[in-house]
Amino acid sequence: MLPRSLFLLLGAALASQASAVESDAISLRDALAATLRENPALRIDAAVVEQRSGLLQQSSGAFDWNAFIDVNAFRNRTPAFRPPALSSIDRTDELAYSFGLSRRLRNGIILRPNAEVSVFDQVSPSATSFDGGASAVNFEILVPLLRGLGNDSTGAAEAAARGDVKVAKLLYQHSLATQAFFTAANYWASRAADDAFAVQRDVERAAERLVESTKVLVDSRIFPPAFLLQAEANLREKRTVRIDAELSARSARFTLGQALGLPPERIADTPAPLDSFPPVVAEAAITSAENRTPMIRRALAARADYLASRESLVPLNLLARQAVIDLKPRLDLSVSVGYRGLSDNNDAVSPLHDRMTGGNGRLGLSFDWPFNNSYQRGLLRERRANIDQVEAQTVQLSQIVASDVLLSLEQLRLRADAVRSAQDTVNLSERALAAQYEQLKTGEGTILDVISLENISSGARIRYINAHAAYATALAQLRFALGAVFEESGAPDTPYTLADLTTPPSL
Repeated sequence: MLPRSLFLLLGAALASQASAVESDAISLRDALAATLRENPALRIDAAVVEQRSGLLQQSSGAFDWNAFIDVNAFRNRTPAFRPPALSSIDRTDELAYSFGLSRRLRNGIILRPNAEVSVFDQVSPSATSFDGGASAVNFEILVPLLRGLGNDSTGAAEAAARGDVKVAKLLYQHSLATQAFFTAANYWASRAADDAFAVQRDVERAAERLVESTKVLVDSRIFPPAFLLQAEANLREKRTVRIDAELSARSARFTLGQALGLPPERIADTPAPLDSFPPVVAEAAITSAENRTPMIRRALAARADYLASRESLVPLNLLARQAVIDLKPRLDLSVSVGYRGLSDNNDAVSPLHDRMTGGNGRLGLSFDWPFNNSYQRGLLRERRANIDQVEAQTVQLSQIVASDVLLSLEQLRLRADAVRSAQDTVNLSERALAAQYEQLKTGEGTILDVISLENISSGARIRYINAHAAYATALAQLRFALGAVFEESGAPDTPYTLADLTTPPSL
């Protein structure tokens, strides 16, 4: 299962239990929610987070308390040195057991409270029989002296694993943003393809009406027969274009279904985009030159992929520090304090409380010094090279982020201008087409003039649709470049929620 904190990232978009793709049409917000809930690509990145969390748990397991117990029973039979008449062997029965706890602390100190007990029953025909037992109870401590008490050595693996989990979560957040942008782009592409298909269908119907009216006028000998041939040729061309537009619309719809994460058998039933293209807003403020640097800084502070690259340096530095510490010789101090007991019977527990001694102690040092230490030196070189590589990649990524922001700002400015220009072209071409039809009615125009203006008008409408779709995509692109696909909601249980990808981010 994924950590709960990852699901909080999705906020209200994932809180809804109703499937947004059951209806015949779907809004952009529902499409984004469905993507974040269902898309299998996100489960791949989520599995990486779970894997890193598992590695962290494994690393933490090295510092768990461990209980141990060991029990052995022995029977030793040996020939007697001077066998008497009744028996020729000596027999000794012994029960030995030990138990205790052990734990390695994160600073490298090892704690090991333990007890050892041995009781025996000795029978010998050549000597006096003896029953008894002995015990030793100790509290042992092992302290690494030359490696910073082990803080940077023993605890490095766990600390690095904790950093890896943080990096994996940031990369998962970036995957969420990437998939959300990908869905938004496909949503608007599907909407544009549907609208273009509708335009071509209207154009085909207009061509059919032109053929019908032209045929009537040709039969009435008002128009020459050549006009009918021109109208019929125009109809067949418009039908071909409409078929291509229909295929493009279906292809875009299926791509949207894949982005939504629909199962294979449901991609054919992908709902149509419901939302209209967002209105063009005044973009001069957000795209002005003085806002470029603040926008880049904002992106570097919010982009999860860049933050993940920076955070990945933390575990790498911890591991490099561990390699430096482990170049030192190993000098360990061992301390043991405890007591001993002795019993004159073979009861298994008596030695733990009979004839107890005072405190006993042991103090020792152990030294281990590999002369060349080639492995650690090679490991240190490798880890320092990893740091240099990631630092260079982080700088390179910061340049990519800056380029993305600048390009997104330019796209938003130019796409907005293209929408306005395309809208003016549509208005002018429609007026010109209406005027040309009036001239055709009065005999001052020709079928070819009408067909030519219809082509101009339909092309202008499709360019307007594509320009508006590109503008809507540019809005989502700018939010993605700035790391603003998700916004903080302020609620403690849902700190993040999906942003409105149809509006520019606030300054």
